[in-house]
Amino acid sequence: MRRWLADRRVQPALLAIVALLALALGVGLGLRQFDPGTGPPLPLEGGEWLPRPMALPDFRLADMRGEDFTRVSLEGQWTFMFFGYTHCPDICPVTTLLLAQAAEQVRRADPRGTVPRIVFVSVDPERDTPEILRQFVAHFHPDATGATAPLAELTPFTRALGIAHRKVEVEGDPDRYLVDHSGSVLLINPQARLQAVFPWPHEADQLSSDFLLIRERYASVGNAAPQGPNPASRKVP
Repeated sequence: MRRWLADRRVQPALLAIVALLALALGVGLGLRQFDPGTGPPLPLEGGEWLPRPMALPDFRLADMRGEDFTRVSLEGQWTFMFFGYTHCPDICPVTTLLLAQAAEQVRRADPRGTVPRIVFVSVDPERDTPEILRQFVAHFHPDATGATAPLAELTPFTRALGIAHRKVEVEGDPDRYLVDHSGSVLLINPQARLQAVFPWPHEADQLSSDFLLIRERYASVGNAAPQGPNPASRKVP
């Protein structure tokens, strides 16, 4: 059992590497690229600051209340976005818990400041109904949002963001399956643009401290920073 869990934990690390490479290649820049128009590089403990925040593609998901969740839903606030599934044995509940802890640490550090919202996007729409999503995210944070969509609509969105996921059958049990997926957390800025990527593994202290640095930098240059390309305008392999 322990060997199986160890093997399973390797998958998010590999997928995170693949996702970061895809993201860097897709938007035509390295994650550590320095752009003179955005000030000096931003040193982060666990994340990668995007000096040219990437516009999100148009997408339409359904949230846990059955309402549309689109790019507009992300405007006007900071968002930690994580892709996983509720039947995940380890990475997903652990990461969602760490995001909740990080959000609370941000609130305590600056009670008057903006606290990032948590959005959990399921890559397993076959099993993750709105009610199951609601129960899952509520277990970790009262203000967290769960959302998903049929794979035909979800996959173009995840590919554009460099998020990999694939269904894996359980040997000897055709009625069960797992989903290998990227373990990265994406930070979306109030303009609904990808501002930073946090590769797996995660720590709540790093997520919160990095967010506070990013929020401060964004307040000084964010609105004037050059914008990265919109992935909706390019073809994704």
